[in-house]
Parts: sequence; structure tokens; C-alpha cells
Amino acid sequence: MMRSIIHSVCVIFISLFVSCTNRDKTDFKSTKVDFSEITHINQSDGRIVKLETTDNSLIYDICNFNVHQDTFVVHSRNFLYTFTSTGNFIGSISQKGHATNEYLQISNVFFENGTVGLYDFSKNTILRFNLKGKLLSVQRCDISEEDIKPFHIYPWNNGYIVLNSYGGESTDRKTLCFLNKELTSGKPIKGRSLSTGFSTYDDISINQKGNVLYWEMLCDTLFTIHNDLLTPLFAIDFGEHALPDDMARKDVYERIDYVNKAKERGKPFAGMARYYQRVDHMIYFSCVSPNNEILLCQYNEDKGTTRLFTIDFDNKQYTTAPFFLIKDHLVYWEIRDKDNLSLNPDLFIFNLDYILSHTEHTKIKKSA
Repeated sequence: MMRSIIHSVCVIFISLFVSCTNRDKTDFKSTKVDFSEITHINQSDGRIVKLETTDNSLIYDICNFNVHQDTFVVHSRNFLYTFTSTGNFIGSISQKGHATNEYLQISNVFFENGTVGLYDFSKNTILRFNLKGKLLSVQRCDISEEDIKPFHIYPWNNGYIVLNSYGGESTDRKTLCFLNKELTSGKPIKGRSLSTGFSTYDDISINQKGNVLYWEMLCDTLFTIHNDLLTPLFAIDFGEHALPDDMARKDVYERIDYVNKAKERGKPFAGMARYYQRVDHMIYFSCVSPNNEILLCQYNEDKGTTRLFTIDFDNKQYTTAPFFLIKDHLVYWEIRDKDNLSLNPDLFIFNLDYILSHTEHTKIKKSA
């Protein structure tokens, strides 16, 4: 019998996947998000691909996703599946277990030249597979440095970028570090230290030029690596709907409670920027609007301005989700069937040119 999946913005996107240090006081550039101006994308401007729902292909939210030729690879928490480009289920890439070609805990997934890599935090090992699930290599992470304990590992240049795991209040463990390609030694990246053990499946984005973006949940600042230093790139100003400064200094559980109850207090929350991706001179990310809708955002690095996008569905049965991927000039945006949330998520696919060329803004009533 298929599992029932409870879908709620507050539950799925906060309670299950929270990480953050306190929101930064910044003296660098910021961009203001204006929720009174949103560009509406019509359903006819793209297409919907339904990811087949079977007993063997059940998905929660999409944590990572990639496209290789006619195959979709979907990472959903501790599952890693393949689908055809029309949404038909193909099968699993590995499964949970103790065997050499199995994993105990998928910490993060990455993609390289038609192969799939997963980092198993429990085994401290990188497993690489082809799209048919054949094991290609096993690489164990043997780091002797006490200040490096990988939680997420991403290929970068001739080595890796690593998000460390929390070492406790008595340890000043840097947030990120470099590792060599053999996974035997590394160097902490100065500029930011971990202050909590909470983490998400998404936290780092690396484009084809090797530019690194790093972010934290409930933290409205985007970071990058510059001269081997983790530094703020820009801050997002969500205005009156942002997490208040006094609340940002409280512990993570109090912040979760504040966000979940913000609407009840008559001051809807907006923010929770995620899934940043840099494409040319634009940075894209998703966020939650004051009326609890997931929007796609486009930040222009040259102008310092941000635009917001939503989708108008013909039959109104879909709702947007935080995950999206931009690849080969196509946008793959996760959507959910509001009438049957036990079904797998679907994908709304449209051409990036629509966003780049569409200059007309549809006005909507500003949230209270």
C-alpha cells in the first residue's frame, strides 16, 4: 500500500530540513523583494511531466535532480530513482543496505558526465554509479584533521568542496573546507564557522565555471568563496515579512515555531530562500511569499534588482514547490497536485528565455 505523504509548506520545508545560523547584520549590497510585482507564467508557456507513482517509486519532495539525455535522475531524501523524460519510472540507483554497492544514508548527491555520485555520511564514502545503477567506484574519505568532518561533499576543480558537520559548541569548526581528490587531506575555508547541527539537503551550488554559492535555511544572506575565504555576496531584504532581528538571535526551535505561527500572529512570514543557481549574470532562487506561495526569483547581479515569477495553472490543481533546476536553458520546477498529495511530484518545464525576455509584470494585491 502506498504511503500517504502530508504536504505542507511549514512542515515539509521548515520542520524537516532546517539549518541556519543567526541572520547576518550586513554592510554589503542587498536586494529588496517586492511581492506586489510578480510575473505570471501561463501553463501553456511550458509543459508538465508527471513522475509516475508506483509502490517502488514513491517520492517525498525533490532534493536534487538532473537530466542526462532522455533520463531524469531524482534524489528524494534517502531514495535515488531514474525516470524517462516523459515521467515513466525506470528504477532505483542503489538502495539502502550494508553491501558495497549500497548506502546507509544519502547525505548529498552530485552529477558528473552522465554518472551519479552519492556521499554516504554513515559510511564516510562516495559511491559512483552509471544511470543503470552499476557501481563504478567506491572512494572512502580518510581525513585525519580534527577540524574537518565532511557532511556534504561536492566535486570542485581538481578536488572537493565540503560542508562540515557540527563539532559542538567547544569546537570552532569552519563551515566549508577544501579536500584533495584523494579525500585524504584538506584545508578549512575561513570566514564562517558552524554554530548548529541542523542541515538541509541543499546548501551549495557550483556552476560550470567553478563558482561556488553557499546558503543556510532561514538566513537571508548568500555566500561565495573568494580568495579562499567564505564571504557574503548579497543579502535579501524581505521587508516586514522577514524573520525579525530579535527572533533571528534565538535558537532554531524558537525560529521554527515563529515561522509556523507567523500567519496566526497577523504578520505572515516570507523568505526561506533556497536552491540558488548562477546562470550567466543572473542568480536564481526560490522563496516563500507572504501568502505561503513558492515563487521563483531572479537576481540581476549587474543591476542589483530582483524579479519574482509564479505559474498560472489552467485547472488550479497544482502548487509550486521550492526545488527547481536550470539546465541547457530549460527550467525544471517541482510542482504538486493539491488534490492528491500522495502522488509523486511533477515537473513544470519551460524555456529560460521566457524569463529573460518577458518584461511585462502582472500586478497582484500586496500582502498584508
